[in-house]
Amino acid sequence: MLGFNGGLMGVRRTPTTGTASGLWFQNEQSVAKRAGIWPSAGDPTPGLSPVLWYDFADETTVTTSGTEITAVTSKGSRAWTLSKSATGPQYVTGINSKKCLDWGSSNHNNYLRNTDTTTTAIAEIYVIMDGAFGGTYTSFGGLITSSSDPGWRISGNSTSYNQDGTGFDRAYINGGTTDRFSTSHFTSPSVDDPSIIRILNNGSASFNATQGVQLGNDRTNAGRGWLGLIGEVICFSSVLSSTDRDSLQTWLAAKWGITLV
Repeated sequence: MLGFNGGLMGVRRTPTTGTASGLWFQNEQSVAKRAGIWPSAGDPTPGLSPVLWYDFADETTVTTSGTEITAVTSKGSRAWTLSKSATGPQYVTGINSKKCLDWGSSNHNNYLRNTDTTTTAIAEIYVIMDGAFGGTYTSFGGLITSSSDPGWRISGNSTSYNQDGTGFDRAYINGGTTDRFSTSHFTSPSVDDPSIIRILNNGSASFNATQGVQLGNDRTNAGRGWLGLIGEVICFSSVLSSTDRDSLQTWLAAKWGITLV
């Protein structure tokens, strides 16, 4: 039997937050994980100060009526609560058995929206999504956009993703280093499901969003509803350092059960 404090190898191994000190062999890690004492990577978000952060896995931030989401509060520094339109998305168990937003159909003009026009700088966005849930992407289904038209948008169509209005021109999937944008579309193959999408604005420059923000529909355009799951959206006012980016994506990957490339 393994001893975790001076066990078979004669080395004192005391799990610490984020790391495990000492030399751990694979079988020891397996035992520790099954026992629930193997430490996981800590949540890096408090030190990174996201400006907007909608986390559907955190049920304390979501208000529901039955199974319908009526509102979700931001965990970021900009406390913009998103409220439903005529019909809210369903609150479902989805990616990695965690709670997610799900509209269920692309044939809708509904959204979760905040129309606050306070200037908010956005430079980098991380989105946890799964567009394969329920079918293929609809034409220009709004993933995350401004709440007005014209405005900025990140939206899916039948084969790829679009960006518009602010110069979001770089996107990376699941920690990869290959830019998946080509002009205004993601290059083929499109997006892995589920995915961590990291989206940057125009050469790492931030832009000032003044039209509010919404999830689930392409701005005010009819018939451009999102089809698929959205698990989490995190927006930063400046581009993260490579160290912070790696820390965040490692944490998101573990949280949502996504394999980084």
